[in-house]
Amino acid sequence: MLGRRTWTCRRTERGKMNGRELTCLLLLFAVAVHADDSSFDTSNLYIDGTTVTLTCPGESPKWTKDGKTPDGEPTENALMISNYKDTHNGLYNCTTGDKTYYFYTKLKVCEGCVDLDMGWATMIVIGDILVTLGVILIVYLCAKKKAGPAPRQRATPGRQAGAPPPPNPDYQVLNPATRSRDVYAEAVRKH
Repeated sequence: MLGRRTWTCRRTERGKMNGRELTCLLLLFAVAVHADDSSFDTSNLYIDGTTVTLTCPGESPKWTKDGKTPDGEPTENALMISNYKDTHNGLYNCTTGDKTYYFYTKLKVCEGCVDLDMGWATMIVIGDILVTLGVILIVYLCAKKKAGPAPRQRATPGRQAGAPPPPNPDYQVLNPATRSRDVYAEAVRKH
């Protein structure tokens, strides 16, 4: 006989997780994902334009919507609702023998709508990015052609590279004979 283990998820130190806590967390995550996957099944619902078909897993079901006979055409094991509107939204159930299956619908349907899956949406986004990059490249190349290369700067004659710029003609050269002899006009060294 196999022994039964009970796992508890208690933290021992604040901010640190031991192996048992990590295992417990992963186990809870796996159970939550499994429960979520099994509770959402759209294989029993089919939408074609404005026609919605609910398929009951059992044989020869009795259909009800909110406790009343629903609008629609019951077939062998399905309920087909033509011209689906917002008033058709609600809780449908089909009873076969001792089992009851529930369908909650809150749908928006339209004539000529296209079902867009994740692959198509991804391709549209990538295509949009590529077209945008193409437009950017075309604008860049056109602007580069129009502007052309920058003209070369020629050195002024008589100047060597790295030489100081010529003096500004607006200023007069200092003449020692005409300079002021004020106290602060000269720099005097103190010995």
